[in-house]
Amino acid sequence: MSSNSGNNTSDKMSTDEFSPQPPVTEQQKELAQQAMAEFEKGSFGQCAKTMSQLAGARPTDVKVVLNRSVALFYQSQMKQVDEFRHNIHTVFNMARISPDLSEKSNLDDSDYAVVYYNKAVVLYHEKQYRTALAILERLFKYIEPIDEALAQKVMLLLTELYLIVHQPYDALHMVSNVEKFLSGKNQSSQDKDKNDSNSASSIEALRAKLTLYKVRCSLMSKVIKNKKDYKSLQGNSQPVNYAKANYEYLKGNLRKAAKILGNPPNVHLSHSTGECLAVMYANNQALINMCLQKPNIAICQVRDALQYNEKVSKDTVPNDKVRPPLQLSYVSRHYQLLHNLGVLQLHARRPSPAFDCFYECVQVYHRNPRLWLRLAECCIMHFRENNDIDREHTHRLDVVQSTVGSGIHRKLILGQGLDRDRNTNASGGVVPALNLSFASFCLRNAYALLPKDPLDAKPVPQDAMAESGPPPTYPMLLSAEPGNPLQASEVANLRCSILTASAYVCLCTNDFLKALHYAVDLLRQPNLTGAQRYLGHMYKGEALVALDRIADAVTELNPENIKDVSTTLPEVPSDPEKEQEPLAQNRESIVKWLPNTVQVARALMQYNLAVTYANRTEFDKALFALTESSDKVGPNLPVQMYYLKLYLDLKQGNKKEAVNFINKHFNYGSRN
Repeated sequence: MSSNSGNNTSDKMSTDEFSPQPPVTEQQKELAQQAMAEFEKGSFGQCAKTMSQLAGARPTDVKVVLNRSVALFYQSQMKQVDEFRHNIHTVFNMARISPDLSEKSNLDDSDYAVVYYNKAVVLYHEKQYRTALAILERLFKYIEPIDEALAQKVMLLLTELYLIVHQPYDALHMVSNVEKFLSGKNQSSQDKDKNDSNSASSIEALRAKLTLYKVRCSLMSKVIKNKKDYKSLQGNSQPVNYAKANYEYLKGNLRKAAKILGNPPNVHLSHSTGECLAVMYANNQALINMCLQKPNIAICQVRDALQYNEKVSKDTVPNDKVRPPLQLSYVSRHYQLLHNLGVLQLHARRPSPAFDCFYECVQVYHRNPRLWLRLAECCIMHFRENNDIDREHTHRLDVVQSTVGSGIHRKLILGQGLDRDRNTNASGGVVPALNLSFASFCLRNAYALLPKDPLDAKPVPQDAMAESGPPPTYPMLLSAEPGNPLQASEVANLRCSILTASAYVCLCTNDFLKALHYAVDLLRQPNLTGAQRYLGHMYKGEALVALDRIADAVTELNPENIKDVSTTLPEVPSDPEKEQEPLAQNRESIVKWLPNTVQVARALMQYNLAVTYANRTEFDKALFALTESSDKVGPNLPVQMYYLKLYLDLKQGNKKEAVNFINKHFNYGSRN
């Protein structure tokens, strides 16, 4: 049986002999043919009895032992996995072949391939994808002498495994191999001049499956080079509908994607594939609602998916004594759903529950740099959700904390500023907690998992390039499980986000030299958004001020440097020679970004410039810059501007101006 798109595969019986044996009698041939017919009809119990009779006559025949094991496994409804695995290893020992196909001489007899295929099928269902892939990749090197039907199954299972481990280009290459195999088979059938309707229908079904595979590969790589493949998707099956919905989702047609998904499925679990349909549906609808800026609805849907997943897992594996069928042994999608729930909680501004989700996931997907960034973002949001809190009335009241005395002897006690709330939590950062030290630890991990920055790569000499051979055919992808792999442009965007967050965390933890390093590294990146470039200048300027490099800070904090503050990612230039349709479009930011205009952004930078002048005791320049800044920011000023205004008035001896300012904004009446 061959693998379906996203579905399970099963084992294969064969009637050939593995190694030289005594001549096969006519009776034994009849038993073998009878067993094969019974297996194909689904009479696995009778097939096992027939194979037992044949095994009694040929106890050392490796092929008979293997086929009897397959029959017994199917008779147990694929529940006796341990016994079947033991029987496979018995076959390896009898045939004296390596279980992992590590020795080149192990496949002198092409019939040994069926043993490795059966082992790979078991590993596939047990979610040991990398191990199964390693075996089949070695087996593919000897694909030529293998039986055509088995070779086709091997290539289809390889395609499925490549998609599962997020290697779409390798999967697409394997699809082309299957198409070559199929074209050769068509040619041979034309030469025979036979019109077999069953064969024609099976070939047509295989072509439809290959088309679906090509669409899945294109969606995973986020570029469709041939739109005809998408349009040629036929049928109304679940894999086809989900591929179409995924295509519309990546194009930004979110409501159309939701419409294609249709109504919730009536059957929660597919017993043939081991996939929980209710989980898939609820999860996909949640992702659509998240992009529609409905994170709370999406959170409810992912929680429903987690409940479906928990129920199905308990129903299929009620206890350790009852073993479910192989394809239902590992149905849980707990960590994938937990990851999505964490993303939704973060977008809903709930950093604490999001942190719990991500921390549990990072123990499984610890090589995902984007997941480490998400953990750091939870810590940053917990420390400071946004800049709007600086405009709140409660913070304004803290500018004047209290009064002492009365009448002409009344004195005002000013606040200590916002720095008193700054908690660096300098505990080393290795203890998981919602603080900036752990955020710094997460950001270092995220940056270490990225490939080397192309800006730091040394040019390779021509001689070395000639020796190393041509560059790889396919673009390099960075694994980011449980999500799709990251392309080079996405890795560049991720690097910019990590550098931005790292600079901010270092400033908050008073590590100004590292903050300067991160800000400089950020500003040299070629594909920055307007908002990231703005933050880069701000963070670099603040670090320079803290390091007492005032002249450099004044140059860096020039408001004229700010030309754009949008969060739209820069477009990656495409190859005009290749006809392709980009999928992932820049959608509107889910979290609103402030400042959202260049005028306000320049005004805030001008405030930082005023602080810089004040540090250099140029109070006139500082007051002028602050006045211009406050006029452009608007009526609800950040509380830092009130502190700076009072500081400048008092330093210049303008006591009356300071009192009038307090009376105007804080309603503390005083004659003197």
